[in-house]
Amino acid sequence: MSEAVHIIEPHENSIMIGTGKGGVGKSTIAAQKAAWHAAQGERTLLICVTSQDDDDLGIERFDRGLRPEGPSVLNGQGLLRAVQDRTALLPIREVRPNLDVVPGGEAVGELLTLLTSRMPVEGAFVVASLARALAPIAPWYDRIVVDSAPEQDALEQLALAAVRWLFVPTRSDDTSIRGIRRIARNYKLVRSQVNPSLEVAAACLYGSNPSATQLHEEARQSVVRILGPNTPILSTVVGYREMPAVNARNKGLTFAEYAALLPTSAKSYDVAAGRARRADVVPSSIKPLAEEMEQLNLEIDAHCRKAA
Repeated sequence: MSEAVHIIEPHENSIMIGTGKGGVGKSTIAAQKAAWHAAQGERTLLICVTSQDDDDLGIERFDRGLRPEGPSVLNGQGLLRAVQDRTALLPIREVRPNLDVVPGGEAVGELLTLLTSRMPVEGAFVVASLARALAPIAPWYDRIVVDSAPEQDALEQLALAAVRWLFVPTRSDDTSIRGIRRIARNYKLVRSQVNPSLEVAAACLYGSNPSATQLHEEARQSVVRILGPNTPILSTVVGYREMPAVNARNKGLTFAEYAALLPTSAKSYDVAAGRARRADVVPSSIKPLAEEMEQLNLEIDAHCRKAA
């Protein structure tokens, strides 16, 4: 079968958030970015190609969104079924206004066995399986954001084959920087064999002290050496603020949504007086965290437009 049959032109505004190591903010950025576009009135689809159950948007815990009829699509089952049956993806609709989501979860791990079994027939183009499942519904959306599985080459390639842009977050430590080498290899492989439209949009430092400028510069130089001299490194650094980030996730809220609760938040003296629980107090540190994420989303979007 010729390559022309296999190659699927990705959505112009589709982007994968990916890196070679877990715990560097990948899933958080993907969820925040998708919700950010939706809040601006853009029809947005978030696809979670990860076996981890990252429920940043509260889909399962708070029963958000409209489930499609038929078998459950939670826990990665919908994604697995679409690739397995060669059918279109069935997202959970309106998780937020304008935001649909294809959830990840444990069932996504079963894709590895499925892709391996198909490889003798489809060869390298087996990684276009997600692109084929996405193609029928892609025209419905203004934006498509894909969260990819760290440390799983086959799943990472599956995601890369379905998007136009790759955005790479990293922490400043050596282990995180070394992890980028793996996604760089997968990027080059997919771009040369399956998805020639794929490009690196930019990279950023995440979860670091914004004042550690010398450390950031050393990390940026390392990223450029791995991803190439033309890779833009964003100036925005989203700082490490564990309490507001964890609280927001536990409530299934984006940073912006959680920050919006500050004016009506309970206070520490309410907790001391027994009128509120500690979980009812919104920490003031959520505000700079939300502002930094907003700036990061603006920068990612600007770099994609400029590169296009």
